[in-house]
Amino acid sequence: MHEMGLMDAVLRMVTRVCEEEDVGRVDAIVLEVGELSGVLPHFLRECYEAIIEDTPYEHTRLEIETVPGTLYCHDCGHEFRPDLSDLRCPQCLSRNLTPRTGRDFTLKEIIPVFEEEDGESGDEP
Repeated sequence: MHEMGLMDAVLRMVTRVCEEEDVGRVDAIVLEVGELSGVLPHFLRECYEAIIEDTPYEHTRLEIETVPGTLYCHDCGHEFRPDLSDLRCPQCLSRNLTPRTGRDFTLKEIIPVFEEEDGESGDEP
């Protein structure tokens, strides 16, 4: 399961960025996962839950945004969102395809916990 290695790399990257940017606690980690990336979001979530146990990220939310995949058919020039169970061009049934979008796996955002200063609620300007 390569998702465990990916989540380990993500947390190491988050830790490095937080140290560089002097971020205390993290509220959420936002990932973008392409439909054609080969990464399965439900496995990412399972691996994340296992890997954050007893770490500073134990209460950090994981948000996963799915990026649609599109394919380009070299035989007829059609660009389309594929049926992932049948990777053929819907126009000409060719398998001579190239992914255009949806192959990425990206750390999109690290959302810090914003601490209240001096016990104020932050409701007042």
